[in-house]
Amino acid sequence: MLDSYKKLFKNKNFLYLWMSQLLSQLTIQIITFLLIVRLFNHTQSTIATSFLWLSYALPAIFIGPFASAAIDLLSKKKVLMLTNFIQSIIIFIYSLIFSKSIFLLFGAVLFYSIVNQFYLPAELSTLPSVVKSNSLAKANGLFFITQQASLFAGFSIASPLGRFVGFKYSLYICSIFLFLAFLSVCFLSDIKKGIFVFKNIEDSFSEYFTQIINGYNYIKKNKTVLYPLLLLLGTQMCLSIVIVNLPVIAQELIKIKIENAGSHIVLPAGLGAIIAAFSIPKYLDKGIRKIILIKRSIFLLSLCLILIAFLIPELPIKLILWVSIFLIILFGYAFVGIVIPTQTFLQEKTPIKFRGRVFGNYGFLLTIASVFPIILSGTLTELLGIKTLSFIIGSLFLIFLIYISRLPKNAVFEKEILINN
Repeated sequence: MLDSYKKLFKNKNFLYLWMSQLLSQLTIQIITFLLIVRLFNHTQSTIATSFLWLSYALPAIFIGPFASAAIDLLSKKKVLMLTNFIQSIIIFIYSLIFSKSIFLLFGAVLFYSIVNQFYLPAELSTLPSVVKSNSLAKANGLFFITQQASLFAGFSIASPLGRFVGFKYSLYICSIFLFLAFLSVCFLSDIKKGIFVFKNIEDSFSEYFTQIINGYNYIKKNKTVLYPLLLLLGTQMCLSIVIVNLPVIAQELIKIKIENAGSHIVLPAGLGAIIAAFSIPKYLDKGIRKIILIKRSIFLLSLCLILIAFLIPELPIKLILWVSIFLIILFGYAFVGIVIPTQTFLQEKTPIKFRGRVFGNYGFLLTIASVFPIILSGTLTELLGIKTLSFIIGSLFLIFLIYISRLPKNAVFEKEILINN
């Protein structure tokens, strides 16, 4: 296993592409935290932070399909170079004019996201061209880990970065990161075009939506795929809602400065996620059934959300921070405790020829499915408070747990997991 990773790291083209992904992912997470904090400090509104997320999500819905189709007709290396360079310029320009209006950040995020819709499919379609087929699974796994780890690392770095060098110079650093990503992909070898290339943009665009529709139909007809996918979508939406409402969680529940949310909330959650990332696979290797781990993790996640809502505010000030950190570590553990066995189950139960359709649809479905809940969460927080929102989310997970627990032994989740174990 280690030897195969060594071979991967000896591949210069892979390292150039991976470095670009690492810098790009780290940058967007740092920027996200900085902008959420800045926007909330100016507006004191979770609806405003929800619309910040919407500014990033809308291009994925309206530009993403076109961009993914267009990539088949363009030089992927040039797309990677151009997108990294343009994103670096966008952040640099914003760093020069941000003080003129708080609402300029919406435009910066929107333009950044539009460009990102071309970067992401170019990156994913380049990966199979720079690694051998027997290393592709490990390369994909490393890219996935990098993406998830960047969220925790980016938010954790952004907090002290913003405090010590300020908002403007933090943006300069992010712009430099993206320029380094640009330089990294400049060293990529020219990527040869595949044997099959779409004749025109209309065919490519049509093929993209055909794959989405076929994937949707397959997911809808197969409950062994539908239920795990719904659970994954639910956990990811929960994470997005937490991020959007992070300033209120920090300020009203944990009683800390918003600027400290990265180190006091995101970092503990990341610690819990790391512990789970190492321990959950060991439990699976020992033969513990996935459904058991999933149910326990759902219960733990629900319990953490409800306790954060109702226990934390009642504690003495001296205990709030430490109990909060403990519960947040458990939250991070529970989140990964749901994701790993559910995703493993989904990969096992999806035939190879349909995996591209199912996992290709995942990001698109997540974006569409998240729009209304995230806007609603911001509104609910404004009207009813963060405690009510936390309780509602925790209760929804609890209801889902009760539902899958009441399924007959030969029903979807239970039957398939019994077969696997």
